[in-house]
Amino acid sequence: MTSSIRRPARAASCLLLAAFASAPAWSLEGDRIRPSVGLSYAYNSNIYYLDDRSSGGTLLRNGQRGDRTLGLQAGLDVDHYVSRQSFTLRSQATQTRHATYDNLDFLGYNARATWNWVAGERWDGDAGLELSQIASNLYDFANADRSERNLRDQQLWFASAMLRMSPDWKLRGALRYSDVGNSLQRFNTLNLQEWTYEAGSRFYSKGTDDFVGVNLRVADGRLPNRIVTAGSTIDNAYRQYTLEGVVDYQLSGLTRLSGNLGYTSREYQQLSQRNFDGFTGRLSAVHSFSSKTSLNAAIFRQIGAWEDLTANFVLTQGVSLTATQVISDKLSGQLGYSFRNRAFLGDPNFVLTGTPTREDSFNSLSLSLTWRPTRLSQVVGAIARDTRSANDAWAANGFGPFNDFSAVNVSLTGQLTF
Repeated sequence: MTSSIRRPARAASCLLLAAFASAPAWSLEGDRIRPSVGLSYAYNSNIYYLDDRSSGGTLLRNGQRGDRTLGLQAGLDVDHYVSRQSFTLRSQATQTRHATYDNLDFLGYNARATWNWVAGERWDGDAGLELSQIASNLYDFANADRSERNLRDQQLWFASAMLRMSPDWKLRGALRYSDVGNSLQRFNTLNLQEWTYEAGSRFYSKGTDDFVGVNLRVADGRLPNRIVTAGSTIDNAYRQYTLEGVVDYQLSGLTRLSGNLGYTSREYQQLSQRNFDGFTGRLSAVHSFSSKTSLNAAIFRQIGAWEDLTANFVLTQGVSLTATQVISDKLSGQLGYSFRNRAFLGDPNFVLTGTPTREDSFNSLSLSLTWRPTRLSQVVGAIARDTRSANDAWAANGFGPFNDFSAVNVSLTGQLTF
C-alpha cells in the first residue's frame, strides 16, 4: 500500500479511536470507562539474544550482554451501550527505555475498537479496527541487523455477521484486511497486505454459548517489496485455503475445549515449488481440578508469512502447558512451559538456491505471581528462561556462525485502574 493510501487510512483510524475515547461525554448509566497506568522494571540477561560462543562484535558495550529496562504504561478501556448495540475500546501504550542500550528504546501500543451489533431477531455480528505496534524479535535477524530496533505496525479492519437459522444453528461470514509494515527500510521485504474471507456454520448447545462448527477461510496475501535476485520477476503473492472444524465447548463441568483444526493449502501462482499443503490448527483444553487449581494445555501447527532469500513462509508447531494455582483471595501463581519448532520454507527465488532448510526449536519455562491488593490494582512478578537451538542451515544461509541462545528475563509490573 502506498504512503498516499496509508495517510487517509491512518487519519480515519485516529478519528474512529478518538470517537471511542470521547465516550465520557455521552456515557450512560451502565457504561464503563476505565483508564489505567502502570510501571514495569525488567532485566534481560542476553538483550541481543546472542549465542554464548559469540563475542557480540560491535553490538556490545564493554562486553555487557544484559540490560535493564523501564516501561511506562497507560491504558483506556471503554464499554458503551446503546439499546442492544455495544461499543468497546481496549487500548494500551508502553514506552520502554533501556539503561544501557538506548538504541533499542521503543514505543509499543495496541488499540482495538469494536462495534458489537444486533439487527432484528436473527442477525448479529461485529465490526471494527485494531492498530498495533510491536518490536520485532532481535534473534530473527543476522547480528549486523540487530543494532537498531525494527517496529512492526499493523492496521486490521474486520467485520463479521451471523444469521440465526434456528434456535441452535447459525450461519457466519467474515471479512478482514490486514496491512503490516516495518519501520526499518532493510526489513520492508517483510511487509504484508492480506485480505481474508470466511464462511461457515455453527451449531450451539441449547441454552448456552457452546458450539461446534465448520469454517472455510480464503486468504489473498501480497508482499509488495520482494527481494529481487538475478533479475527475477516472480510475483510472490499467494492464495491460501483452509477448511477447518471449530469448537468452543464445555466437555464437562471441569474441562473446556476450544480452537480449530483443519487442512490448509497455500498456492503460489508463478512458482508451485513453494506451495504448501498440510494439517493446521490450534486446540486448547482447560481442566479445573478444583476451584483453585487448573491446567491449560495447547497444541498448534500453523503457517505465517516470511520472506528473505531462502524462505517465503514459516511453519510453526508446538505445545504449551500452563498450571494456575489460586493461593489466596489476593494472590495467585502460574507455572508455564512451551515448546515450538519453526521451519522456514518456500524458497522465493526464480531459480531455487538449493540451500538447506532453516529450522530452530524454542523452549520456554516461566513462573509468575500475581498479587491484587485491591480490586483496581495488581502487581505481577515473573521470571522466565528462553532457549533456542538452531540447525546448521542458519549458518549456511548467512546467519552464522553461531545461532543458539539462552536468556533469563526477570520482571516486576504494577498497574492501577481508576
